[in-house]
Amino acid sequence: MITIAEAITKAQAKWAAQQVKPALVGDFQVAKQMMQLAELGFEPSAEIIEPVRLILSRYGVLLTGQTGVGKTFFMRSMGRRLYTAAEIADYGLSQLHKFFEWTDGHEIVIDDLGTEATVAEYGAKDDLMKSVIAHRCERQRGITHVTTNLTAEEIAERYGDRTLSRLLGMCVAHRMAGKNRRRAVPNVAIPGATMQHVEAITANGAA
Repeated sequence: MITIAEAITKAQAKWAAQQVKPALVGDFQVAKQMMQLAELGFEPSAEIIEPVRLILSRYGVLLTGQTGVGKTFFMRSMGRRLYTAAEIADYGLSQLHKFFEWTDGHEIVIDDLGTEATVAEYGAKDDLMKSVIAHRCERQRGITHVTTNLTAEEIAERYGDRTLSRLLGMCVAHRMAGKNRRRAVPNVAIPGATMQHVEAITANGAA
């Protein structure tokens, strides 16, 4: 088995060798998107500049962080189609091909990786998400984003080093920290979030 560090190095080398990296969008586009997030109730902050820029630039993003920091809310507010890991696992091994048919060529978010149950069929148990991640990485078109409460070490422990390597090959990892961003009233604009305010955050965060 390879180590976590070796998996990361291997994934980064594979990405550099096989992918043509899209150009990153500029600060104005990032600020405009952050203003739209504020209108949906997601408080703008310097720490989301990187994932906003990456997603707008058509990179896959692996969002990690503790429960409640806003990973799912962020992806939904960015207008991406979410499939929870538990929802995907419900297809079962025998019906997983339907999920692949529906998502091929589309940009999707695998939400809450690690919360799904281990699938048991035909007398065997398997972590179905290993197959999903392998298929998205090697056989499907379309950008894949992932949110999870798991650390890199925990992902490798549950799914294996190969799955971690595939995730890091598809996605740029970003950890969300800070306060709980779950709001009692969703879709309510953040008071005082002006374009000038957001541009100031963007400028300071990029410095």
